[in-house]
Amino acid sequence: MANEHYSEFIAEAFVKPIRSVLIVDDDYPTLDEILDQEIAKKGDGEPPATNKTWYRNPERIKRVIDGFRKPERPLLVDIHDGANVDAKGDAKVASHLHQSDLLVLDYELDKSRRGDGGRAIEILRGLIANDHFNLVVVHTSEELDKAYREIILGLLGPTEAVLTDEERAMVDQLIADREDAEEGILDALHEAVTVDQYLHSRLHPETYQRTMGKKEQPYAAFAALADEANWNNDRRKLVLRRLLSDTEMPLQPLLNDASAAGLKWSKSAIKWVKAESVFIAFSNKSDHDDLFADLQTALEAWNPAPSRLFMAKLRAEMDEYGVVAQTEALEREHALAHWYARLLRSEGDERRWLIAESVERHSDQLLSTILRRVETFASGLVDAEAEAAGEDVDARCKQHFSVDLSKDQSKKKAKREHNAFVSSKPPEGWHITTGHVFTVDGEYWICLSPACDLVPGQGDAKNAEFGDRLPFMAVKLHPVAVEVDHDASTNLYLFLTLENEVKKFCFNSQGKDSTAPIWRTFYAERRGRFDKDFKFKVSVLGAGSTRLVATVHSSQVVAQLRYEYALNLLQKLGVSMTRIGLDFV
Repeated sequence: MANEHYSEFIAEAFVKPIRSVLIVDDDYPTLDEILDQEIAKKGDGEPPATNKTWYRNPERIKRVIDGFRKPERPLLVDIHDGANVDAKGDAKVASHLHQSDLLVLDYELDKSRRGDGGRAIEILRGLIANDHFNLVVVHTSEELDKAYREIILGLLGPTEAVLTDEERAMVDQLIADREDAEEGILDALHEAVTVDQYLHSRLHPETYQRTMGKKEQPYAAFAALADEANWNNDRRKLVLRRLLSDTEMPLQPLLNDASAAGLKWSKSAIKWVKAESVFIAFSNKSDHDDLFADLQTALEAWNPAPSRLFMAKLRAEMDEYGVVAQTEALEREHALAHWYARLLRSEGDERRWLIAESVERHSDQLLSTILRRVETFASGLVDAEAEAAGEDVDARCKQHFSVDLSKDQSKKKAKREHNAFVSSKPPEGWHITTGHVFTVDGEYWICLSPACDLVPGQGDAKNAEFGDRLPFMAVKLHPVAVEVDHDASTNLYLFLTLENEVKKFCFNSQGKDSTAPIWRTFYAERRGRFDKDFKFKVSVLGAGSTRLVATVHSSQVVAQLRYEYALNLLQKLGVSMTRIGLDFV
C-alpha cells in the first residue's frame, strides 16, 4: 500500500487526468430510453416497460452519475447498456472504449444468465488488445471474490508446461502406493490444491515450487500430505504439477487463448488486476457509490513505481497540453518550410531518410515543451520521497522495485542494467548505421562508419565500383564475463541487453587503451537496407587458395548504441588507426 504522500502523486498521475467516463451497465438508462419515456408521456401513453433497476430506483443511479459531475470534477459521462455485445463474445463496443478515460463496467451484463460475466470479460479482452492504457472499475452486485477470480481466469491462457505421459504415470503410481496406506489420499490432495493454489502458481511461475518447498501458504496443506507420504522434493514437485494441471482442466472454458501481456493481480485484500494496457479496480454496488475512491484505493494497493508515475504523467500532459506544445513547436516556419521543401525535392531512399529525420526533429520540439511540466511533477515526487526515506534510501527502493540495493549482487546488477539503458537501445531504422551491433557467424561486430556515409542513395558515385553493395567499417566486440569487475569509465566496455539479459563486451581483446581493436571492412548487400527483423547480408573478403575471395554471410542487427556512445568508439577507432608507433624503448 502506498504511503500518504505517495498517494497524492498516484492521484495526480492517474486519477486527476480523467476527463470522461463511460458506464457499460444494462441497469443504467440510455439516452434512447429516456427519450422514449418522454415521448410516451407527451402522447398520453404508458411509459415503455423496462425491467432495469434505474426505473424502479433512479436515485442510486443518479448518485453514481453525480459523483462524476462534481463542481471540482465536471466529467463527461456516457452510458452504454452492453446490448451489442452478443452471447458469443463479439464485443463490438470494445474497439471504441479507449475514447473514454475511465470505464465503469458491470460484471453481469446479461440478466438472463445470473452470475455470468462472459460479456464483461470479452470487453476486457478487447480493451487489452488495443494499445491505449485504460482504467476500469468493475462495478457489480455479484460477489466480488467470484468476479475477481473469473476475470483473472478470463485473461489467462492455458499453461504451456504439460506433463509427459511418463511423468503422469509416475504420479499415478505414487498416489496409488499412498492410497494403499491411506484411503482417500487423492481426494485430500485435490482439496489441498484448488483454484487458489493454481492462481498462485500462475502469478509466481518461477518461485511457487520454492514456496511449496518451504511449506508456506498456500501450499501448507499439500506439504503436510507430502510429508506424510515421505515424498522427496522432486516427487512432491511432480505431484504438485499434476494436481495443478488437474485443477486447470475444468477451468479451460473460462481461459483465454493466450495470457494477456504483463498480467498481474493483487496479493492483498484490496483487489486489482493489471495488464500492459489495462488496470482494473473492483467495487461492490451495495457498498457505496464513490467509484473514484475505490479506484484510488486499488491504485494505491498496486503501488506503481515512481518511473511509472513519470510515464503516466507524460501521457497525461501530452493529452492535456499537446496542442499548446504543438503550436510552440511549429513557430519557426522558415525552418519548417526548408525541411518540407527538402522532402518534396527528394526521391527514393533519400526521401525515406529525410522523412525519418524530419519526424524525429518534430518530435524533439514537441517533447521539449511537455517535458518541462513532467520535470516539475518529478521534482515534487522525488523531494517528498527523499524526505520520507531519510537515510534509508535502499529500503525505499526495495519497497518500490523489490530490489535490495544493500546487497552487493543486486547493486552490481543494477549498475549493469543502468549502463545498458543509458548507452544502448533496441535497434531502429531501415538500414545499417553508426552504432548498430550485428552478428556474423556467431561473432559480434559494431558498425563505426560515419552515419552520413551509410544512407542508401547518398554517395552513389563514390561507391559505384561496388555495385549494389555499401562498404562500411566495423569493429569486433569481445564478450567478457559480467561478474568480473572492470572500469566502465575507460570507455572500452559496452553493455547491451540481449535476450532480456545484460551482456558485456570489450572494444578490444585485452581491455587496454594500448591494444588495437580488430576492425574489418564489410560490404552490405542492397546498400545496407534491412530485410524483416533487421536482417541483412554482408560480403566479407577472405583468403582463398590463390587470391582474395568474397563470401556472403547472413547477419542480423541485435542492438544499437546511442549515438554519443557510438561516436566515442568511432573516435577511439580513428585514434588507433592514426597512431604513429614511434621506436621509444
